[in-house]
Amino acid sequence: MKKQSLLTAAVAAACFVGSAHATNWFQLQGTEPSGIAAPFHLFGFIQPTYEDSGGTAVTGLRGAGVPFNNAVPKFNEVAPQDTSMSSFNMLRARIAVRGTVTPISNKIDYFIMAEFGNNGYTYDNGSYTPRLTDASVTFNEIPGMRVRVGLFKTPGPEEVLQGIPDFDYINFTNVSAQLILNQFIGSAPAVSTGPGAYAVQSAPINAGRDQGVQLFDWFNNGPWQFAYAAMVGNGAPLYYNAQSNSTSYYGRLQESYIFNHSKGPHQAGITAWVWDHLGHQALDVAQSGGGYTRQNYTFKRYGVGAQYRSGFMTPGAVRVTGELMRGTGWILSPAAFAGAAAGYSGTQPTCGPGTASNGLCTETLYPGANNAAVGGYIETGVFVTKHWDLEARYDQYDRMTNNPGLERVFKTTTLGVQYYISPMARITLNYAFNRIDVPHLSAINGPTPAGTAIAQGNASAVASAKDNTIALQTTLFF
Repeated sequence: MKKQSLLTAAVAAACFVGSAHATNWFQLQGTEPSGIAAPFHLFGFIQPTYEDSGGTAVTGLRGAGVPFNNAVPKFNEVAPQDTSMSSFNMLRARIAVRGTVTPISNKIDYFIMAEFGNNGYTYDNGSYTPRLTDASVTFNEIPGMRVRVGLFKTPGPEEVLQGIPDFDYINFTNVSAQLILNQFIGSAPAVSTGPGAYAVQSAPINAGRDQGVQLFDWFNNGPWQFAYAAMVGNGAPLYYNAQSNSTSYYGRLQESYIFNHSKGPHQAGITAWVWDHLGHQALDVAQSGGGYTRQNYTFKRYGVGAQYRSGFMTPGAVRVTGELMRGTGWILSPAAFAGAAAGYSGTQPTCGPGTASNGLCTETLYPGANNAAVGGYIETGVFVTKHWDLEARYDQYDRMTNNPGLERVFKTTTLGVQYYISPMARITLNYAFNRIDVPHLSAINGPTPAGTAIAQGNASAVASAKDNTIALQTTLFF
């Protein structure tokens, strides 16, 4: 029994500890080791975090933007509250249990996890609510086709699919944060603000999860390993039902060449993958005479990536990862401001649906299939000693590429260092150089020549206010 418990603990640690990319996450997150897994294993992790996002205010706004002069945009404040330029925060605090349903069957595994941290999954419109992140059962009876049922991570991009404690950076890339980690739309009906654009009430993110059924497995042939996953989901986690979501389809294929029979989240080798997500969502649009009409939309997300990794916590061990992602339909443009400028004595604009005319304080949704965005990242890391890991990442997200006047490009270069006290504890420091570009300023128009100049000036002023950020985080696994 002692040996069994130690093996189970090692497997659980492999799922949540370390620095991992291009690993067989279907296996690590969805199954237990055959024949040695215990019926019950409790574990978890915490990530206390400090972040300073700059706090620079916007100046030089004119026209409808005047009330926001000297206001700090949300992207220069610490999420999810967006009320302070610097903050200590328990970003994630998760507790979980997993195992095999012995003595019923040693071919049925389960996984349950809850989130108690303060982040975009648990914080919604001024309210904090701990939530279940995972609750699934995996049936391993069918050779070549395991079946996982419940709430769990969808087979998507590597950055989102991997276990969070294995994530080498503190913040997600721009493309994952804005395009992949889908932010739902609140219960208030959307307000049309122009052809194909709507002011909406934002809700929590999906944290890369859905509830449904997944078929998956992996196959080894010498050093080669092929893995697949196909999932049908509801389009939303358990807690979310503000607006209608419909069936979503997910899939991922990956091929690995594994070095020296390595296993687990620190697996050394070369891996390439491709993934796809076809989703459907409904938008309730307010009508001028009262009530609302429901409009249904289809959106797509897909991407490719590859990674090379030579080792973990070994001097000279190197990793290089790159991923490209694209999306069409259902593109969200977050609000620049959460409220009017502090100290503004006039009639302050109210941020929320129905007040989209200033274009600064409302979440704007472009749900049509013609809307598009593309982004990606490349990152590298090297262990200079057994404990010190130096890393660098460049990521870029090009939003609304189909509309020059609305297009914005988010660019971030992140430099980081990690100190691994052990595989189960580390300290991470990141400094991010951030930039927002308005690539087609001349395409932004107003109702008059003077209005055009004001609109272009406001767009430039908001974009140029983007600050660099610094963050410090401790990850502890237990």
